Amino acid sequence: MKRLLLFVPVLILSLLVLSCKDKDKEETPGPTEKSKILVNYPWRMSTVTDLSGKDISENQLSVDTRYIKQMDIQFQQNARVNALDQKSSQVINGGTWYLINEDKTLDIKIIGFAGEFGLEELTNSKMRLKSKMPVNGVEQEAIMVFQPVIK
Repeated sequence: MKRLLLFVPVLILSLLVLSCKDKDKEETPGPTEKSKILVNYPWRMSTVTDLSGKDISENQLSVDTRYIKQMDIQFQQNARVNALDQKSSQVINGGTWYLINEDKTLDIKIIGFAGEFGLEELTNSKMRLKSKMPVNGVEQEAIMVFQPVIK
């Protein structure tokens, strides 16, 4: 009986130590594969297409969309995003970015380029963002195609 009474506290102590082990791990989630690709290079809008992949001519796009084509979008690891002038690389505007909805949506908050964009494709050579935008004055879904800027 004495052996059993000695064994019970040792068993309880062992269980407590094992159960507390996982609680001590307060790891910060690491970057996802998509976020690593985003921060590799600045991104430049090359075209805007309709949902079937047909290019939309620049004169059919709104002034805001045409203005975005003149910028490079630079995503940083600290969830900051900068809009850079393509010629001087000077920061024109800045804000924040987050991948949400299991990395299927890119949430960008920059003045003039804000919203939740469907992340249709993201590779080291191309990013495609789906969004509603005015085309010929009519709001419709379109795909903004971006290429990395390698200098």
